[in-house]
Amino acid sequence: MKHLIIGTAGHVDHGKTALIKALTDIDCDTHKEEKERGITINLGFSHLNLPSGESFGIVDVPGHKDFIKTMVAGAFGIDIVLLVVAADSGVMPQTAEHLKIIEMLGVQNGIVVLTKIDLVDEEMLELAELEVSEFLEGTNLEDVPIVKVSSITGDGIETLISEISSLLPKIKEKNATDQFRMYVDRIFNVKGIGFVVTGSVLEGEVETGKDLYLLPGKSKKVKVRNIERHGETVNKVFQGDRAALNLAGLKLEDYRRGMVLSDKLIEDTSMVDAVFTLFDDNYKIGLWTNVIFYTGTFECGARMHLLDKDTVDAGERAIVQIHLEKPVILLNRDKFILRNSSNDLTLGGGDIIDVRPLHHKKRTPKLLEALNDLAEATLNSDKLFNLIKIEVRKENAPAFPEKVAEKLGLKTEDILKECIENNDGSIRIVTRANREILVNEEIHIQYFNSVIDILKNYHQKNSILDEGMESKEFIGKFGFTASDAGKLYLEALMTLMLKEGLIKRVDSTWVLKDHEVKLDPKTKEQLVWVEDAIKNVGMDKANEDDLAALAQSEKITRDRFKMFLKYLGRKKILIFCEGAFLHVSVVNKCRNLLLNDLKDRERGMNEKEFRLLIDGTKKLVQLLLLIFIAEGIVTKQTFYILLTEKGKKQANA
Repeated sequence: MKHLIIGTAGHVDHGKTALIKALTDIDCDTHKEEKERGITINLGFSHLNLPSGESFGIVDVPGHKDFIKTMVAGAFGIDIVLLVVAADSGVMPQTAEHLKIIEMLGVQNGIVVLTKIDLVDEEMLELAELEVSEFLEGTNLEDVPIVKVSSITGDGIETLISEISSLLPKIKEKNATDQFRMYVDRIFNVKGIGFVVTGSVLEGEVETGKDLYLLPGKSKKVKVRNIERHGETVNKVFQGDRAALNLAGLKLEDYRRGMVLSDKLIEDTSMVDAVFTLFDDNYKIGLWTNVIFYTGTFECGARMHLLDKDTVDAGERAIVQIHLEKPVILLNRDKFILRNSSNDLTLGGGDIIDVRPLHHKKRTPKLLEALNDLAEATLNSDKLFNLIKIEVRKENAPAFPEKVAEKLGLKTEDILKECIENNDGSIRIVTRANREILVNEEIHIQYFNSVIDILKNYHQKNSILDEGMESKEFIGKFGFTASDAGKLYLEALMTLMLKEGLIKRVDSTWVLKDHEVKLDPKTKEQLVWVEDAIKNVGMDKANEDDLAALAQSEKITRDRFKMFLKYLGRKKILIFCEGAFLHVSVVNKCRNLLLNDLKDRERGMNEKEFRLLIDGTKKLVQLLLLIFIAEGIVTKQTFYILLTEKGKKQANA
């Protein structure tokens, strides 16, 4: 079963609502003011049950020029348009405006419905049909059927239903995505049930019991308690359905017009890059233009900045940056409509190509080239890999395909399939821990070279150390601390470089394959001096700053002094603990004294007794205890130091 939405379009009082009632027996004008004025003001909703058993939602839009924003909200996401033209009036201003908006929103399929045929004779009906045919030349609806109906007598209604049925097989299924998204067009409180929201499902699917987010917002979750499709309770709705969702956890104050329901947290934006087309009957616009921005049910003021030209003439296309007055939830390839700032003229519309761009203050040739590439890849389905390539390049770091899929509004498996089948070598797919990671090939080469350069630099500064750098140090240098994709990628990168013989493992560190330690006579002499200086501290806690200052007299720089400390630590000549260090001879001496004394003390000893035993400072005692507890030879209970089983064995040995 296909999931499609049918929408009306056309001038005010051309019989759109009456047509829907004749088709479905549902009156979409439900508000008192609509009844009194005889025109549609709000969006109307109904559904059409076809003889085949299929059922489709219908959105009835207002035709009056004052309600264009409502028309845009209704037309957003429809699959089939019924362009309604009254036979006794012909093509009128909102007929033309609605058609342009429909085309700009990407609607490809439709039927022209000539209404009110009971009010005209055959000759006038023929003239009306001819006028409509000429009007549609060069548009998406140029070759669509024209069906003549009377909503009063019912003439032509069955023919229209037949035409709708025959159109269905020609409509391609929409690309499925991994996320659910739906603009809320109505919200109301049903006694005994709670809040219900309605809308057209733009992407994905949702089922009863699922958690959703109302966005933009504070990441508050609401739960889908119940779902209706075309007045019937269902467990799930899909992309292309009209849906009513009963939500638990929703408060009226949480909602404002233009919000989106999604099963994923989507970051809002107040600035987008887009491709904009000015309608062919409008005046030219300049470098900066104040506009009103419409997408779905969202509306706000905005400023549009032309990026690839200084002016746009009627019918021309431009790449623009739009600065919005309010945050909105948008994804790449979303459609939008712009009206002038006084809201009495529809300027045109277009497609979003980047929902989180940089602020383009300078229109450089390099920027324009990148934007044109982005626009081409975004707007052409056969350029899908190019779009993925651009998004991965924008990440400027390793990324999971799920993240790229979310940014592009596609399925993860489609992203991976495209990267495997159409890869031009610009994206590297890395697999680690059963996860795929995508990284731009140029960035991969940069990481590859950076590992070599970082280790070279490290070895130059620490030439006497066998060991190199741990993985966690590279994680920090590459900015992967908060990136699971980055950490897995780094593991894969190091494994690759290890296999290629460029690096090797020394203990838990990475070093260059050809790294060797060579101690020249001067270095050996300086090492002896540093070790003796630490020994001379005696039964006190060594102070690194004091020793480093003293080492300056021996022409040992602070960096070189730190390298010597690392070397002596690696050789187990120094024992490090919590940033401090002691000479191993001091630790061994104090360990022996403690073990020999404690083995005859059943109750143990306190810290003061230990300090008197070794004739050391309080700080030294505390540091030694940390070392001995870490070794597992003593334990401390309340104020007393006691031997462990391991300590007893060592003392008796």
